[in-house]
Amino acid sequence: MDSEKVFWFCIGGIVSVIAVLIVQHSDQLESRNAYQQGVIDNQKQWLEHEKGERW
Repeated sequence: MDSEKVFWFCIGGIVSVIAVLIVQHSDQLESRNAYQQGVIDNQKQWLEHEKGERW
């Protein structure tokens, strides 16, 4: 009985750690995607500006 409790306690701990890591990793991905989107938007605006200057 005790060894079974220990087993499930370990499983629960591992699952908790994995869940926390996934959440942290997805937060990093979101902020990186937002940064890339901002860079892309800036490039679009710059291209529009360049076109305006040329014509």
